[in-house]
Amino acid sequence: MASDVTGTPPPADPGMVRTELRENAVGLPGMLMQGIATIAPAFAILASFVFICTFAGIVTPWAYLFGGALLCVQALSAAQLAKVFPSAGGWYTWIARTLHPRAGFFAGTFFSVWLPPVGALTLSLLGHDVLEPTIKEYYDVTIPWVIWPILGVALVTWWAYAGIALSEKLLIITGTVEIVIMVALAFWGLGDPGPGGFSFAPLNPGNFGDASVTNLFLGVVFSIFAFSGWESTGPLAEESKNPKRNVPIGLVGSVVILMIYFVFVTWGYLVGFGVDNVSKINFDIPFPVATLAHRVWGPLWWLLLFALLNSAIAVSIACFNGGTRTWYAMGRSGVLPKGLGKVAPTRKTPDNAIALEIGVNILALACVLIFGVDNTFFSWANMITLALIVMYFLANIGVIKYYLTEGRAQFNPILHIVVPVVASVAGAVVVWKSYFSPFQHTGPVFWGLMSFIVLVLVTIVILVVLKARGNEEWLAKAQLVFESSAGGH
Repeated sequence: MASDVTGTPPPADPGMVRTELRENAVGLPGMLMQGIATIAPAFAILASFVFICTFAGIVTPWAYLFGGALLCVQALSAAQLAKVFPSAGGWYTWIARTLHPRAGFFAGTFFSVWLPPVGALTLSLLGHDVLEPTIKEYYDVTIPWVIWPILGVALVTWWAYAGIALSEKLLIITGTVEIVIMVALAFWGLGDPGPGGFSFAPLNPGNFGDASVTNLFLGVVFSIFAFSGWESTGPLAEESKNPKRNVPIGLVGSVVILMIYFVFVTWGYLVGFGVDNVSKINFDIPFPVATLAHRVWGPLWWLLLFALLNSAIAVSIACFNGGTRTWYAMGRSGVLPKGLGKVAPTRKTPDNAIALEIGVNILALACVLIFGVDNTFFSWANMITLALIVMYFLANIGVIKYYLTEGRAQFNPILHIVVPVVASVAGAVVVWKSYFSPFQHTGPVFWGLMSFIVLVLVTIVILVVLKARGNEEWLAKAQLVFESSAGGH
């Protein structure tokens, strides 16, 4: 049984299940890119950079550093379960196994409203807020924004049916391309700085008191949303080579890599835009990163648009993979329709789960058309942020409980008490500061909170109905973990 940076796994659990998915199809690079692509390096900059700059100002890179550090702690905590309980259910199985299947069902529900609609929502936001107006302004061509989510989801669906091996290869390619373009732009910004010249000011902690820094803590809060996606590595366990090693590394490694990335590129973008102009960054001016690309790359500035579109496609692929595998595990256990737990015999793909994913994307696009792109996207983003933090909290309790009982022989006070407690406290502070101090009465933050409350109530109602109908067989199956054909690693 292999050791890794997260510790030596305890002995295999007796409640094992053989998978119908394609085993050993994804290596460590693919596992890392699953987490990285779901974080969406380029799209995350679009969705978070201006928000964070309005609060963190000149020290914006520090907001990403602090947010990444907090999530590194959380990823390390989750890795303690991933190395023991590999499963396509990911967080659903980890929490079901260590706490209770009904607690795990909450994680499955949260994943069901998080990963599946990502394709339609991200491509809608990108098309509506960036691609349509930018192409119209610079090329005098109007491409209706709705074209992008329709074509993008269709393309990703094709790849999803083709199988995990192909989609993970595409992830490695698309993820690498977007990172290279975004990092190259940061280097150009450092080499051709704006007003204020080349500067280390964004990396200097002595600038925490700068006039442009209005609320560094809220900058950190928004950066945590930028990192969301690392969690999606877990559901690929049954298709991973050496999952007890690679899944934990994928969880922690994707956060570490993106933390370094975010710190470097935001430093480059601030210097390129001009450190003297940081206080002017807000939503009333053109996107600063696009302004920088247009200035330093001239006619080739469209590479930024390509990176953003590439990022949206990559995150859609990753979320198709993570969402469908979670549904596959839930269908296999019987808590969702059993048809979701079936796979195509030749391609080893969960075709019914993929079909449901397509339906969710159609529904998400309908919501966008009814309620508006920005309102829908950012309300959903706030809802899933709350859901993820609750999921983290449940997993952290599971870590403590498991290693104080069944896994006592492998107990480590730092990894199994300090790390999950620190991660839980950090999550509680983020929720308090984001939603209740002061209480948000309007806007996407409020509607995200209300949507989250409705989601929790619906989940409780479903569990009550399942119990009333006597459907309790799934409780034991929800705890089953993956046994590879090689006998596990």
